[in-house]
Order: sequence, then C-alpha cells, then structure tokens
Amino acid sequence: MRRLAIVMALSTAAGLAQAAGPHVHGQGNLDLAMAGGTLLVELSLPAADVVGFEHAPRNDEQTALLEDALARLGKGTNVLEPAPDAACKVTRESVHSGLSGPEGGTGEHDHGEKSHDPDADHDHDHDHDHDHDHGGHADFEARYRWHCDHPGKLAWIDVPLLEFLNGVTLKVQLVTDQGARADTLKAPDTRLSMDVQ
Repeated sequence: MRRLAIVMALSTAAGLAQAAGPHVHGQGNLDLAMAGGTLLVELSLPAADVVGFEHAPRNDEQTALLEDALARLGKGTNVLEPAPDAACKVTRESVHSGLSGPEGGTGEHDHGEKSHDPDADHDHDHDHDHDHDHGGHADFEARYRWHCDHPGKLAWIDVPLLEFLNGVTLKVQLVTDQGARADTLKAPDTRLSMDVQ
C-alpha cells in the first residue's frame, strides 16, 4: 500500500514539476513527495546559478568549482535538514550535471544506498538522461531519498542550500498523503512547512 502511495505521489510531483516551466536563471525547482516514512526529493538548478557557467569546464578553476558543487549537492544534508523530531536519515543521494567534459569523467556523483529502506525496495529514481543542455542551458539535477522513523513529526524542513545559492528562488512542489501545494523559498526564508492544508 505504501508503495502505491509513493508511486501516486511521484506521478503527481512529476506533473507539477513539468508545469513548473523552462530553465530560468535565478530560479530552481524543488519537488518533494512524502508517503509513509519515505521522503523523495528532486532538485533542479541552472548551472549558471551554482557555478557561474553553463559549459564544460575550460580550466582548473572551473573544474574545481564543478567538483565542489557536485560534492555539496551530492550530500543530502547540505540541501535539506528535516525537523529532528522526525528522525529522518538519507538512504539515497545522487547528483548529475550537464557540464561534464568530453570524456564524461566529471559531472555525476551517485552515492547509492546508504542504508536499506524496507518501504522502498524498488527504486523509483528512474535513471534517464537529465542532461538538460538545451541551447546552451545546463542544469544540476539531484535526487535524494530519506527514511523518517516518525513521519508524523515532520512539521518542517530547512533548506540550507539557499544560503549557498545567493539570491536563487526555489519553486517548491510538495505532495504528501494529505494533499499537494506549491510554494516558493528564498534566503533568508529557508524553512518549508510540510502542511498542505
């Protein structure tokens, strides 16, 4: 039953994300789906807002910026901090960028399963091409899965990533067992309420 709820939540979140619109500098998308004790998160950010360029790295400085961004975005706790009372732990985290060089050696980090989540044996993080390098626009795409021991206590989530992304607005789509809602976040307001009513 929980798996069905997660699939339904993801389908709704995917539809909301598609409605979010095209790549816009200064604006990212944060999609969250909560079903049972599983929190699934997808993040999309324009590369220009993360590293300052939208092409494969051309020098050591740009390579270092890309690697730092991939390391930062590749760690779920750098992006989200769920309310401590919910006892949430990251079980999967991955990040991809359309900025990889010709050899493809830089641009993707997948930290895989951190621990076994009994409610999520089937991985719904479908591996399909997210190289959104359309007309010179490149994005960072990240996915995270959390397992919360006390999902009823997940009243809010902080998004510390916004403090790193100076001036970026996140368009948020939130889907839970209770419903769905849209929101926006921009520093210094980095706390997202999980209330959808």
